[in-house]
Amino acid sequence: MVTKEEERKEETTWEPIPYLGRSVRVVGDWVSVDAAQTPHEKNKRGELGKPLHNWYFNRTSRDPLGRIATANASADRRNAIESHIGGAPRGKINPERTEVADPKVMTEHIKRVAKHLGASDVGIMRVHPSFLYKEGRYPDDGSGVGGPSGMVSAEETARRFPYAIACVYAWDYDMGRAHRHRIGDAAYHFGAESLRSTYANLAGYIRELGYGVATRVATPMPVALGAGLGEIGRHGMLITEKFGARVHLGDPILTDLPLVPDEPIDIGVEDFCKVCRKCANTCPTNSISTEGKGVVNGVEKYKINWETCYRLRPHVMEYWDICMTCVAVCPYTKPDVWWRTVAVRSIKWTPIPLRGLVTRPMKWIDDRFWGKLGRKRVQWMSHDSGRLKLPDGTVMPEEPERGYYYPLKENTRRFDILKEKLKSKA
Repeated sequence: MVTKEEERKEETTWEPIPYLGRSVRVVGDWVSVDAAQTPHEKNKRGELGKPLHNWYFNRTSRDPLGRIATANASADRRNAIESHIGGAPRGKINPERTEVADPKVMTEHIKRVAKHLGASDVGIMRVHPSFLYKEGRYPDDGSGVGGPSGMVSAEETARRFPYAIACVYAWDYDMGRAHRHRIGDAAYHFGAESLRSTYANLAGYIRELGYGVATRVATPMPVALGAGLGEIGRHGMLITEKFGARVHLGDPILTDLPLVPDEPIDIGVEDFCKVCRKCANTCPTNSISTEGKGVVNGVEKYKINWETCYRLRPHVMEYWDICMTCVAVCPYTKPDVWWRTVAVRSIKWTPIPLRGLVTRPMKWIDDRFWGKLGRKRVQWMSHDSGRLKLPDGTVMPEEPERGYYYPLKENTRRFDILKEKLKSKA
């Protein structure tokens, strides 16, 4: 006798990997990401060396705000809200389910709720197994376990939770300008904390509606692209139409609540990144390519050397935590003023074959008004990027207009490397 569950499994057929927009193109075999091979997980096991391992587990931020912003930099993890959100038990599903007569109406409602809870933007995507971590996860809805190992496959998770909700949180633009500084760190870390809280509250709300939720099972970037939140830039970050790259993604929520998926968007990132290269030219670790795209895991996109980017952190923790240079210099990240809006919409509305005529003038305008590397002085609370005190106690002269940038040894050979590349091509 065939059960209803078995019938449902047989009826479910998976289409090829969904279209994710023009900024990425699937050209080969896509292998689902193994969460155990992501940077933080590799570092936890000590695979990236002692300096990084020690930075992850044994650092304490010099800034009291930094010590409550992220548990890894706290003197007492109980003072960081991250510890409490991550360790909170999962709530039960309300047995009195709210019936959904119109998924479109429910989708609009969920988006309003998510924004009320703190999300800057929200998108919905139909779940595909390829976008879930390949090793499986314990189900997050309390419905039991599957398989001999107690794990649930990506296919079964996608059947059980067919919709993904992706949210982004945009951190403050002015604070983000003080990248490589404690001010930028505060914007970044507290933005991540705000998004964690938003996701936790939204998951709880969906359970109260009577529907299941799964978290920490989906890879954020493809879900965000498929949900129409933005496009992926040369720097490997999501670029949104309103906030540029100054957004946090977080882990999407999977649910069986009936919703209507969104579609990928085209805001001209694919065309602009070809000519811009500001993120690559200013990256202090040369982790962003100045060349064309390559194929990574079956996907045609710009290659990012995540390891050189990641390895910088223990060497600069005396001064700051998160670099964010690529985010700060990105033209799409600029404030939402009328001339920035006109520029973005001009590229978006120009027919694709003609966009090359628009992108170069837009790049020139960005260089002219904001500079090739923004260094405007930022003052926030007791922090001031125009004042610098060195570890030996030396106080540098105050910069009335510009912020200080700490010297980075990793950056000294960038132009030598570019010259070597040009010689090799000659």
